[in-house]
Amino acid sequence: MKRIFHPGGSIVTGDELADAVMHYAEALTRRSQVDVVDFPILGEFGTLDRAQILIGAPGGLTCVGAESSYPDLLEADTVDTFRHKALAGTASGRASWTGDGLDSPQFDEFDY
Repeated sequence: MKRIFHPGGSIVTGDELADAVMHYAEALTRRSQVDVVDFPILGEFGTLDRAQILIGAPGGLTCVGAESSYPDLLEADTVDTFRHKALAGTASGRASWTGDGLDSPQFDEFDY
């Protein structure tokens, strides 16, 4: 699971979902665009919930690993949609953010 920090707070979602949101947010930022994304999250008491957040040009997101005793959330169609939207309009069909390096020591320095 991963925690995504956004200007309004933070949410916990599955690894692939978080990576897809970050990938899409980067693509939107490069295009100076925004979008509202909807995806499943782990609610405050372990319930399955949904979040809708604005991503893209105006704000930044931070994504870090999150400890959880619950199974990783996955919604394959949503991940595919975010990845498709991120690649739309790119000349090579590839975006630069891969999610690599999220386990870097620099992220351990912060107390979230």
